[in-house]
Amino acid sequence: MRSILVCPDDFLWRLLADAGHSHFDALYVVEQPRARARIAQHGGAVLAGNLERASLYQRAFRTGNEPVLLAVERARHARIMAAIRRVAPAAPIVLLAEDRVPGGESDGVTVLAMDAFADRVVDPALERALTRLRVEKIRAHFADAARVLILMQDDPDPDAIASALAFKALLGRSRSGATLGTFGTITRAENRAMTRILEIDVEAIKPRALEEYDMIAMVDAQPSFFEERIERVDFVVDHHPEETPVRAALKDIRPSYGATATILTEYLRAVDAKLPQRLATALLYGIKADTQHLERGATRADMDAFAHVHGHANHSALRRIERPELADDALDVLARGIAQRQVVSGVVFAHLGPVAYPELIAQFADFFLQVQGAEWSVVSGTVHGELHISVRNVGYVRAAGEVLRLAFGDLGGAGGHRSMAKAVIRLRDWRARQGAATSRALAQGIVTRFTRALRS
Repeated sequence: MRSILVCPDDFLWRLLADAGHSHFDALYVVEQPRARARIAQHGGAVLAGNLERASLYQRAFRTGNEPVLLAVERARHARIMAAIRRVAPAAPIVLLAEDRVPGGESDGVTVLAMDAFADRVVDPALERALTRLRVEKIRAHFADAARVLILMQDDPDPDAIASALAFKALLGRSRSGATLGTFGTITRAENRAMTRILEIDVEAIKPRALEEYDMIAMVDAQPSFFEERIERVDFVVDHHPEETPVRAALKDIRPSYGATATILTEYLRAVDAKLPQRLATALLYGIKADTQHLERGATRADMDAFAHVHGHANHSALRRIERPELADDALDVLARGIAQRQVVSGVVFAHLGPVAYPELIAQFADFFLQVQGAEWSVVSGTVHGELHISVRNVGYVRAAGEVLRLAFGDLGGAGGHRSMAKAVIRLRDWRARQGAATSRALAQGIVTRFTRALRS
């Protein structure tokens, strides 16, 4: 049913447009001719006239039952409501007021205090307006760059891939104008399936290739995440905590968010960008993957972004991505981990030994958290001369990133979020501090260090 929004100027129309409700089914009833022209120019249904005349509402109502939102100065409340009631005696009316007096409403009238209206409409509208300004600044910064590199971590995950694709769309770049790049390769089966099924081109590049690009953006990563020294970065957008202060021309880092894809979804919504099915599917999977289906570290912003992209996504393609084939050698690794697992005070430890790619360790860390009675899973393995440790927890215990930094921060890079974290340690550094780096020694050393950090 169409709603009737009554206000002398275009205040209500601008608020709803800024809050993302520009396509809300409404008829705007205004007094100012300029307001009428402005709303009509943008495709809004609008009538103009004296708000205290019943004849205006005879033109506005179709059934007499349409809900009315009334935003006028207090001195005019009674006269305008009387005019509405002469035409539509039964129409429900919501009256915006500076304050609400309990029991002060007449029949069929609901008084909504301005502070409540601000929480529900004005604050989101302001956030959207600020985000739009941020996006305009980002677009202006990259406007003159012939070639842009959108750089992800060495083994991009779904959140990074989706965010990179969204940033490319935000800039309006073609394949030749913007490269989605990584210094490593995509190893995890689901992530390879994502790029194949959604036809997302991710290029493996060398550090020396950075000179070929006019500007560099980092998504779901920060300069400190890379072993390579990157002299200049134009933009960083990420949801991980800053390990070291990020030096970039522009940056947007929000550790409270569950996924970087959420930030990019807000960017796209703020400028009313088109959301093709392929991009929506990527963003939905990015948010799902980093928040474990909104169950781990998700905020209201993540939920709003999830809901927005959900209706635009290809769910058949998503099911194919989430259930990729698992190779025989990966099953052998899993079997080894299951056979050699240890459970210590609610912590499941599993050292997998040598593995083909590090994402397998993270994948099995999620799996081992399903063990009955487990509050933590700590899964490790060695890849190309490095020890990778992935940690997961149930979310209501100590922060995983904090515990992992205490346990392994003196040996290598370690950190993460409340319920998931990762450490990467060179085996030569482990040997220098811990001694032997056999599978048995690594497994025992991880148990000792982690339990000590957990109890500290």
